[in-house]
Amino acid sequence: MHDIENTLIGTTGAGLSIEQRKRLTIGVELVSKPSILIFLDEPTSGLDGQAAFNTVRFLRKLADVGQAILVTIHQPSAQLFAQFDSLLLLAKGGKTVYFGDIGENSQTIKEYFARYDAPCPESSNPAEHMIDVVSGSLSKGKDWNEVWLNSPEYQYTVTELDRIINTAAAAPPGTSDDGFEFAMPMWQQIKLVTNRMNVSIYRNTEYINNKFALHIGSALFNGFSFWMIKDSVGGLQLRLFTIFNFIFVAPGVMAQLQPLFLERRDIYEVREKKSKMYSWWAFATGNVVSELPYLCICAVLYFVCWYYTVGFPSDSNKAGAVLFVMICYEFIYTGIGQFVAAYAPNVVFASLVNPLVIGTLVSFCGVLVPYAQITAFWRYWMYYLNPFNYLMGSLLVFTTWDTPVRCRESEFAIFNPASGTCGEYLSSYLQGMGAAANLTNPDATSGCRVCEYRSGKDYLQSLNLQTYSYGWRDAGICALFVFSGYALVFLLMKLRTKKSKGAE
Repeated sequence: MHDIENTLIGTTGAGLSIEQRKRLTIGVELVSKPSILIFLDEPTSGLDGQAAFNTVRFLRKLADVGQAILVTIHQPSAQLFAQFDSLLLLAKGGKTVYFGDIGENSQTIKEYFARYDAPCPESSNPAEHMIDVVSGSLSKGKDWNEVWLNSPEYQYTVTELDRIINTAAAAPPGTSDDGFEFAMPMWQQIKLVTNRMNVSIYRNTEYINNKFALHIGSALFNGFSFWMIKDSVGGLQLRLFTIFNFIFVAPGVMAQLQPLFLERRDIYEVREKKSKMYSWWAFATGNVVSELPYLCICAVLYFVCWYYTVGFPSDSNKAGAVLFVMICYEFIYTGIGQFVAAYAPNVVFASLVNPLVIGTLVSFCGVLVPYAQITAFWRYWMYYLNPFNYLMGSLLVFTTWDTPVRCRESEFAIFNPASGTCGEYLSSYLQGMGAAANLTNPDATSGCRVCEYRSGKDYLQSLNLQTYSYGWRDAGICALFVFSGYALVFLLMKLRTKKSKGAE
């Protein structure tokens, strides 16, 4: 199969041909180091004559090097029939008609039927002749199962089976448990499966392009909707909502990655797990790791298209911190999507769970309902277990904390003091409840102008972000949520996977 080693398997009608698919399936079984035999159900069905012969000839080569192979085959040609060593012929109802050697050029089985008045003509296909004799026009009314039970071949077969069973019972086991469940060590499984997943995603240009296009389109829409936010009181709200808008890149990407994850998982559970090709741990690791480079690129694309268009600080330390948190968020929501898919029975179920999960996290992140107004039952656990809360907190601190607030004319509170200057009149207020307010003309005796906030820090403290260190604290917690999200992927894959018997 070296000539097709880099070919996409594809779907029916595209990619590998039927013959190549069957050879691949046989190869998959061989990789799992079968110790007893390979069972194949109609390996030649759907193939033309030449392809069928190539497949059976390949099986013949495996048998010649000692691999036991059991094949069910219907109406083989004479050329195919000659490739087999032994035959178990069954009549209607699963009754045995013949079990034994076929012989050179089918001579042994021809002699058997000739002995019971059903000789095979020289020009006939022995396989078709037997079928006609047993169940067709040449049966001559005989019960061929009774013929078999009364034949010397049957007696010889029973005696030989008894001898084999007794010999095997007295002999030590032909194989011993090597202590390993799989043919390869775990690190090599992870290496090969991850590499395969990387190649698979790299070739899936539609998947990659859609992911990139979603991020670029969302970022440009977000950035130009909040173009160059001013340093006003209203601008503080706009900063909050443009960051909040970043959250909603998640549902689209989750809806894209879950069908791919479920398709891979179903193939793994139906074929590769049962063949013991590799463990669930390697499968989960491959799916997680193969997504990471593209998620980093997505975060960079969103950052470039959004961060500077909304007018956030250009300082490298703040921009770098924002990019770090954005990358963490890409990992967080991907982990959420993958752990939902890891246990979901199908794509429809996963698509129904996604809005419930995202909706809950969005509702309690402190934007739609401020922290102080969240119901006490939810405030003291749901708010603090919510990764979106820490995402919003870290991004707000890094982009808004040091921003000076310059009120627009419509945002000033303007009034005349009862007596004295504006500074004297408001001194007790500015030292107490109004400590965050900015009196722009303290020496004036009329037309006092008060702005609600001095800087972004004053606004963020009203959102339960008390110091600048909360930004790095929340960024670190986001990183912890990355690991916890991916840990759930492995946990839920483990719950779906039953312990299988060790390899022998």
